[in-house]
Amino acid sequence: MRSYLLDQPSKTFTAGDLAQLGVLHQHFAAGASRAELDRVKREHGYVDEDEVSLSKDTPNIDAVCAKFDKEHHHTLDEVRFVVEGEGIFDVRDKNDRWVRIHVDEGDLIIIPANAHHRFYLTDAKKIRCVRPFLHHDGWA
Repeated sequence: MRSYLLDQPSKTFTAGDLAQLGVLHQHFAAGASRAELDRVKREHGYVDEDEVSLSKDTPNIDAVCAKFDKEHHHTLDEVRFVVEGEGIFDVRDKNDRWVRIHVDEGDLIIIPANAHHRFYLTDAKKIRCVRPFLHHDGWA
């Protein structure tokens, strides 16, 4: 994970800095990732999960990505565990600045409910994520 102010790339953020924004980040080693993800699910009350995969081979990839690249928010946490590939989340901080967060394999990110954010694929155009949910029907 790499994070920084979008308009000041030299101003980097640690996981602790992100936590002050309400954004939680953890990185798991490849061998421990399933057990660690299950622990996080228990701790946060996530009861279900699915997997989403995007790549340059995904039909209508540009239209799919256009759903996420505009500023938006959710009434529930947005949780992603990156199994493969990489992506970029921009999250608004309390001073209305964008914080850019690059995630890649082994990264878990939890963007809190109602946080304004957006998501982009990197130039590699490949990401596969586990998405834990609080409800069995996914986004409720």
